[in-house]
Amino acid sequence: MKPLQYWVAVGFGSGLSPKAPGTTGTLGILPLVILAWDAPFWLWATGFVILCGLAMWSIKIAGEILGAPDHGQIVIDEWAGMWIAGFALTTYTPWSWPLGVCIAFLGFRVFDIFKPWPVSWCEQKIPGALGVLADDLAAGLYVLLLSLVFAMMSGFAG
Repeated sequence: MKPLQYWVAVGFGSGLSPKAPGTTGTLGILPLVILAWDAPFWLWATGFVILCGLAMWSIKIAGEILGAPDHGQIVIDEWAGMWIAGFALTTYTPWSWPLGVCIAFLGFRVFDIFKPWPVSWCEQKIPGALGVLADDLAAGLYVLLLSLVFAMMSGFAG
């Protein structure tokens, strides 16, 4: 099972880039986010639960294999965070959702890299696999809220 857990944790290879693995890992989930942009809530919720479950199942083992509990190549946590950020796409109109994808992706990367509070708190204070996952979930929630506000204020919401 360890090779499978490792493969899941590195985003099925999307996190194996020698440069910017978090960014390439986040790009790895984008096709699914784009396919789900107008999906019903239950699908987004199911995807979220599955991604969080996969993250909790795989992060510890991958960390042991890679020699660091939050190694940069572990990107299943980015997948879960980007999934949350992508949920805002459900509010965009059919002609504006590509802009929403850009906002979600760029916003998530900014919040994941710079880690404003409480993203930084989650990373520093929550131990283990949950802590690795929690900072990306917090970054995704930030972007979700900002993207929803932007969509509503700009008229891009459907």
